[in-house]
Amino acid sequence: MNFLALCQRLRQEAGLSGTGPASVLSQTGEMKRVVDWIASAYEDIQNLHETWKFLRTDFSFSTIASTQDYTPAAASLTDFASWVKDDIRIYSSVEDEYFLEYYPWAIFRQAYYFGTHRTATGRPTVVTVKPNNALCLWQIPNAIFTVNGEYYKSTQTMSANADIPVLPTRFQMIIVWKGLMHYGAYAGAEEKYAHGNKEYTKLISMLEFDQLEDMTFGEPLA
Repeated sequence: MNFLALCQRLRQEAGLSGTGPASVLSQTGEMKRVVDWIASAYEDIQNLHETWKFLRTDFSFSTIASTQDYTPAAASLTDFASWVKDDIRIYSSVEDEYFLEYYPWAIFRQAYYFGTHRTATGRPTVVTVKPNNALCLWQIPNAIFTVNGEYYKSTQTMSANADIPVLPTRFQMIIVWKGLMHYGAYAGAEEKYAHGNKEYTKLISMLEFDQLEDMTFGEPLA
């Protein structure tokens, strides 16, 4: 469903009169609230977890000789939230691609922002994420290399009638049920709120099972 269809379904589930909204744009009064509830519900669901699979996507950029730091903007990422830190690769040709070893910033700073390491140039082997979210490479690239990996997108918004949620299609009704909870809370409609909450709770469990990474366990302590 697109943004408009989601809003129309919420109006239907809430039992509001009419057949609207006819558009998500330029609404006032009750239909504007319907549009706003769907928009808020969509953002609420995305913000539940930073690591939803549906927000994970690829990046790739080329290094510049003598340039060590690469911000999301430098990598042409306009929807950036965070890097997938343990899966960053580099190559000069695809035949020699390898993984960069990731170190947390504090450890990287102690090891590679010290003494002659500060200015060492060559083929990068180590990467960190600085406090400003820039990828920082060591050694400082001495040529053009391709860096690639994955990142998590920031919270997506819908603003046009035809905008489609990034959630898998089979889970998109969760937005309507969350929106119905917003409506129920606003209107004091306890029955509508309870119905929305019941359906939302069922679908959010399914969405989390499908769209969060599998939990892994470390080695036994003894």
